[in-house]
Amino acid sequence: MRDQLVLVISQSGKSDDLLAFAERAHLSGAVTVAVTNDAAAPLAQVCQFVLPIGAGPELSVAATKTFVATASALLRLTAAWARAQELDAALARLPRRPAEAAQLDWRDGARALAGAASLITIGRGPTLAMAREAALKLKETCNLHAEAFSGAEFLHGPVALVSARYPVLMFMPTDAAADGMRELAAWLRGKGSVPFAAEPGPSALGRLPALRRDQPEADAVCLIQSFYTMIVDLAERLGTDIDRPRNLNKVTRTL
Repeated sequence: MRDQLVLVISQSGKSDDLLAFAERAHLSGAVTVAVTNDAAAPLAQVCQFVLPIGAGPELSVAATKTFVATASALLRLTAAWARAQELDAALARLPRRPAEAAQLDWRDGARALAGAASLITIGRGPTLAMAREAALKLKETCNLHAEAFSGAEFLHGPVALVSARYPVLMFMPTDAAADGMRELAAWLRGKGSVPFAAEPGPSALGRLPALRRDQPEADAVCLIQSFYTMIVDLAERLGTDIDRPRNLNKVTRTL
């Protein structure tokens, strides 16, 4: 791995498998960077460089603010590396936008998902990671089975799952992938599904509000913040303890 850059991402910086990987990567000649919320964690000690995300103590078992902070840190690294001025400018505006996104009303989505046994989350481009994070958090906090797909991947086989009783939560991108996702949403409606699509625009059946378009990657971070607010409502409806997810520990130790 000589002359390769290795980013090792862990909010706690304590996972044994990541520590072992970081050590082996360094011994193999890689430049290792820890992206962590604890600059004194073991991971920070074994990596050559540390990017502290500075989110403050993550008190929830199912990490949320550290996901947002980690995504933002990686976007900042990308903007600096690529000298992406548009992204850099969007990141300067980002700190205030998640607070606005948290105030958006996604109760329609919570009501629909409360009656589901399983569901699908879909993203494309910048929002695919957000769809995957949403599926994970639905499992962790609400005990709901959720699978995440890209808008393109979904059409290859998972589309057989589509029915009126199988909710679809769509994280709509604000880049060139948006048109294809809208076509998918229209196709789903034609098959009897009622997809819930988070995107800017006027109120409509199945539309979850989103902040006005700014920059695609930064917009995706704001979408997951709106989702986090919704799962608090959803967990209350389902009677799950969002602060104490069953079977989970704060730090996962893997061998």
